[in-house]
Amino acid sequence: MSTVHIDLTELVASPIRTGIQRVERELIQHWPADTPLVPVVASHGGFAPISDSTLAACLEGRRTHLLAPARHIARPGLRLLNPELFTDTARAACYHALFAAGTAAVGWIVYDFLPWLHPQDFLPDAARHTMPYLRALAEVPNVAHISAQTRADYEQRIMRGHGRPGPVISLGHDGLPLERQHFRPERHSYVSIGTIERRKNLAAVLEAFAGLWEQGCPAELVVIGRLLDGCEREVAWLEKLRGEKRLRYLGHADDATLCQTLAGARALVTVSRAEGFGLTPVEALHVGIPAIVWPHIPSLEQASPAGQIRLAAPTAEAITAAVRQMEDDSFAARLWAEAETFPPRLWRDFVAEVADWMQGLPLPAPGA
Repeated sequence: MSTVHIDLTELVASPIRTGIQRVERELIQHWPADTPLVPVVASHGGFAPISDSTLAACLEGRRTHLLAPARHIARPGLRLLNPELFTDTARAACYHALFAAGTAAVGWIVYDFLPWLHPQDFLPDAARHTMPYLRALAEVPNVAHISAQTRADYEQRIMRGHGRPGPVISLGHDGLPLERQHFRPERHSYVSIGTIERRKNLAAVLEAFAGLWEQGCPAELVVIGRLLDGCEREVAWLEKLRGEKRLRYLGHADDATLCQTLAGARALVTVSRAEGFGLTPVEALHVGIPAIVWPHIPSLEQASPAGQIRLAAPTAEAITAAVRQMEDDSFAARLWAEAETFPPRLWRDFVAEVADWMQGLPLPAPGA
């Protein structure tokens, strides 16, 4: 099998464990043994390999001082996978140079176009900062997408019919280090996981639970996720509910805390208005935990409805009604039984499909 180089520039600079960086870790962990994978970073107009120690530090979540990389890898015959979003004009220039040379097989995994298509959910400069990525994307010869929605947005709204849409390769569901869960009536917590930002719609969840608590409902709510700028409604609700013993806001949590919290959950609550994919509900369902969801996100639109209360609208009223249903033990037991039938999608399958796709990309002929 031909060697595939993978651009990890952003992971090296910011080795966090969520979002795109999490996908990168899965790619590295599950990459097929018979296909050599060489991590590189964009550097001084080209791409240079990183050391094993640098890669190990990144995978452990440690920032490391990146020594001057070795000389650039040769362009002719290069297979280069970019699984990252970026804001750096210098990095975009590295790709422009590759495209101009026309001797490399370059493939990008594209996640979403939310900052450009849903600007109301982001800070004003979000789309502007990522324009170097978007300009480079216009030249990428091979593009894979994590959802049918992303591919449609790429074709119709970003490239306006002039793009090169490739395969849809759906993400895996088995990323939580948690054994399969089973229903117990003493499970009374509802868990919301994910960065707190406008599009995640946590304010509606907090409003719903505030009303339930006023009416004496014993259900607990646990919120896990970093609070981002621009979430005035969420901040106002968190402040209003300060001191409420049935609410726990944990902020960013490590995997151990996340799994410990889910081990006591009756259901996940996720009502985001827009997602690039939406891993949280399918990961919960994979380990048997039902979910209260707004189903119009890519991970759920083509998925089985098993184990879910699918809301007609992502409102506090709809969430309130769903929680009242879940508080009935017999209803909850039936939904938990349904969750056991939710079809699995494994990360190793995602990675194998990406590897096969990269192997199948045609290498341009020198001078073509």
